[in-house]
Amino acid sequence: MAKKFRFRLQTVLRVRELREREALRRMAEKQGELLLLDQLDDATRADIAAAQDRLRDAQEQAALSPVEMTRARAWIAHLRRTMLERETVRRELQGQLERLRADWRRAQTQKRVIEKLRERRASEHARGSRRREEAQMEEVARGLLLHTQADSEGV
Repeated sequence: MAKKFRFRLQTVLRVRELREREALRRMAEKQGELLLLDQLDDATRADIAAAQDRLRDAQEQAALSPVEMTRARAWIAHLRRTMLERETVRRELQGQLERLRADWRRAQTQKRVIEKLRERRASEHARGSRRREEAQMEEVARGLLLHTQADSEGV
């Protein structure tokens, strides 16, 4: 009976798999942060468009005092500045995301190296088991041949 294959670096492989999953999780988290920024920008764009529409409607009806008009324009300017600040944050997050993506690729490669080693060793183990089994079968066959030859000579 052949010995069962035992990969001695299985713990290392598990650690590498955990590292890869953790790197993927961090990368997904950063992508979520970027998505949130995009959603905030979309909402801010909608707020700007609505504020501009209200301002335009009020101007057409001459229902706005100069103070209210200044306040409305200041609000729109504030919203635009907020979007510009988010753009700075977005660039920073994208840089972090690229670093995390590189970490994930490295973790993938490190895991794959151990997986390849496991595959190679399992293949070597299987070949060795087959060779031992074939050698045992040959030995049994030789023994039977010798036994039948001895029986035929003794008859």
